[in-house]
Amino acid sequence: MEYRILLVDDEVMCKKSLRKILIGANPSYHIVGEASDGMEALLLAEREQPHLIITDISMPVMDGIELIQRLRAVGREMDIIILSGYGEFEYAQEALRHGVADYILKPMRPEQVTQLVDKRFKHFVASRQTAMNKTQLIAPVSSAAERIGNELWMANEPVMREQTEGLYHVLAHAEISPEERISLLRDAASLIQNRLMPQFQPAAWALPYDEQYYERAAAAFTEWLGQTLHEIREKRNWGKRSVIRQAMDYINENFSDSELNLEKVLTPLGISSTHFYHMLMEETGMSFIAYVTHIRLEHAKELLQHSDLKTYEVGQRCGYPDYPHFTKRFKRQIGLSPSEYRKNMQQL
Repeated sequence: MEYRILLVDDEVMCKKSLRKILIGANPSYHIVGEASDGMEALLLAEREQPHLIITDISMPVMDGIELIQRLRAVGREMDIIILSGYGEFEYAQEALRHGVADYILKPMRPEQVTQLVDKRFKHFVASRQTAMNKTQLIAPVSSAAERIGNELWMANEPVMREQTEGLYHVLAHAEISPEERISLLRDAASLIQNRLMPQFQPAAWALPYDEQYYERAAAAFTEWLGQTLHEIREKRNWGKRSVIRQAMDYINENFSDSELNLEKVLTPLGISSTHFYHMLMEETGMSFIAYVTHIRLEHAKELLQHSDLKTYEVGQRCGYPDYPHFTKRFKRQIGLSPSEYRKNMQQL
């Protein structure tokens, strides 16, 4: 992993010494540029995007303090180590207030330079790994949140609880910090809220005061889901409209029928298509076609993740005998092709 370093000092020998120390210390260290003042360093930083800047404080044109202030003003968050002489301690203190990682006193000792840069490099590697781990979790967390939101809206408590446990399982086995787990729970809560709107606007999930304990956050998340479920049931008079429940149960049991249509659903119930449409929209927020598609694709995702069926066989099991149509519909709804979705899930 390349660690990009920019050296800034008006003393040529100082930069030459730093280059020699760093190149010999770690093959990952790559000196991307050298500047003689802050203005030149700003231009190089914009072009080279270094991970670390080692800069002197006292320089002509633009000193180290102003360089740091200008970098932070435009949102540059790279690490910065300052070089300072014994008579520049007040300047060094001011630099530290601007988020400088550390400082090196002149004359430099090679072991001090390597020790400080090694420390920043290890932090950089750890941060990159955490970011990669979190990125890999975005898809499964988003998918779980979508399923939880769907089951919440349909007041399907057993499946909602099952999907929530699935989300916790993903987070528990991820190589991330408790803070990152809580951050992903926060993302999941936002996605669930978005799924429920505009039909229903739940109260926002309130994080517990002590955010460093993931277990407390998870407990609060579970409690929030339970409260939201209760509010949805109250709002929709759940359980008092057996006809629409019968229709939804029929769809859930017969989604694999590629010829499933509205007539098949309504004939045993004796209600008009207009009446059914309004009730289904109120209960699920979806039209008949959208609801059938949702049920089919949720089952497809489960089979892709937990079975060895070929992707075309998954489509057939879920009411899509025409494989190209299945692939097109799946990608439009999920954002990935069936094979891409399966590959992503297998990497977790």
